[in-house]
Amino acid sequence: MAKSTSTGVKLGCVEGVPATPDEDGYSALAYVDIGQLTNVPAFGPTITVVESNPLATGVTEKNVGFTNNGSLALEADFDDEDEGQALVLAATEFGTASFGKEHSFELTYPSGRKAYWTGKFFSGTENPGSANSMVTMAVNVEINTAVLRVAAP
Repeated sequence: MAKSTSTGVKLGCVEGVPATPDEDGYSALAYVDIGQLTNVPAFGPTITVVESNPLATGVTEKNVGFTNNGSLALEADFDDEDEGQALVLAATEFGTASFGKEHSFELTYPSGRKAYWTGKFFSGTENPGSANSMVTMAVNVEINTAVLRVAAP
């Protein structure tokens, strides 16, 4: 992918997981875009550093520990008519059929490159704001699988 601005980035989601955890499985799902996104932050795996301090050498050894596939703290202008935002609110409202369920995600870049993963919504909060500001929504997604990156067609 050549350099690009973020203009045109879209994030779609759907309740459930793909039949297979590959491009065919993810692309077969019917995603709903989360509308009015204003920020999609950095995401991806972080590997825990496990240190060992052998007394005999006096040198700290660093080893690979658990992998945390990350999270997304999304920001959006609140739109109570947006189908994707309604999906977020349903998934974070205790007692709804979608509460706590695994969702599949499709991030599409302007070039057509995609990233897929599954995860859960852990917040969908409204922020009425102050004078001269938009009503916004903060959404937290915790990623449960490795991110599958697919090159542009």
